[in-house]
Amino acid sequence: MKKLVVEGRNHQTTKRYLRALSEFPFLKSDMLNRAIVICHRHADVDAYCSAYGVANIINKYKKGIHVSVVTPEGLSLPAKRVANKYPVQQNENVDFDNIDLAVVVDTGHLALLGEFADQFKDAKSLNVFLDHHPLNDSITNVADYVVVNEFATSTSELIADIFLAMKLTVSKTVAQVLLTGIIFDSQHLRLADHRTIKIVSKLCGRGASIRDAMEIGGVSRDRSERIARLKGIQRLSLFTLGEWVVGYTKIGSHQASVARAMIDLGADLAIAIGEDSGGSRCCLRATHHFRKTTGIHLGSDVAQIIAESMGGVGGGHSTASSFSADTIPEKLDNTVLKVVEDSVGVKKKLLK
Repeated sequence: MKKLVVEGRNHQTTKRYLRALSEFPFLKSDMLNRAIVICHRHADVDAYCSAYGVANIINKYKKGIHVSVVTPEGLSLPAKRVANKYPVQQNENVDFDNIDLAVVVDTGHLALLGEFADQFKDAKSLNVFLDHHPLNDSITNVADYVVVNEFATSTSELIADIFLAMKLTVSKTVAQVLLTGIIFDSQHLRLADHRTIKIVSKLCGRGASIRDAMEIGGVSRDRSERIARLKGIQRLSLFTLGEWVVGYTKIGSHQASVARAMIDLGADLAIAIGEDSGGSRCCLRATHHFRKTTGIHLGSDVAQIIAESMGGVGGGHSTASSFSADTIPEKLDNTVLKVVEDSVGVKKKLLK
């Protein structure tokens, strides 16, 4: 396996990173005829937008190659809005025996490929993983190439980097789609650093609009999401961990949105748990002040630890993470709160 991991954002690291991206060696094979780009299950906006970008890179670099996007178990509602406006050829029935190149985006664990996970293990294709999350061993065991930039706010940012490093023409449409992915995963640029802003500027210079990206990337909420947010708040339990306020709730859908709502209302740490395909799904969100002061990374210090202890799958960012497990939500209560207590180093107290 050939691996490129960005370990910093200084000038020299950036130069080495962009030089390696400009070579993008797995596209240089003459044996590539059919390619797929795969998202994680229930793909979010960043996953879809980065897949869209990769499909365009392959089409530009390898003329005549047949490429399609695979979205296991469909798209999230915000991603569907993007896909409806910016469609790409999708393929639901993948025959891995006839695939030469498989590029997986925004997927830190093989199990997140859903029904395609087992097929992927036996695939004869050239397997490439592009992400801004740390990758689980399940992926490194099957990957031929891995490109990880944990300093990027989104996988879409990484794909924009590849376009620019390879000096490929970025159309207005591709620029808009990649900008939409960046806006979505950077929490409307709240997580952006100087390099993200530089990439955003270049995409805007190619015709992309920040306003359009914000409008299509998920600001508006449908009726079911609004009801879930309200129910989640109605069922809210509040705890303190020392100086920190923790919101905890159970909701059957839109757990990520409900967790964000708790943060918006004043929680330092938010936990939303619900049923998911016979098991459970938990989404966690935290303020940047909580992350900076405690040093806790919700992905590696909380979600991943809980998932591994329960035979599930989990991970994510420092202030936004999730995990799934094959157990009912009621059995997660004590486990989640205990891991959070241990991470903070303070016992919880119920606020009444």
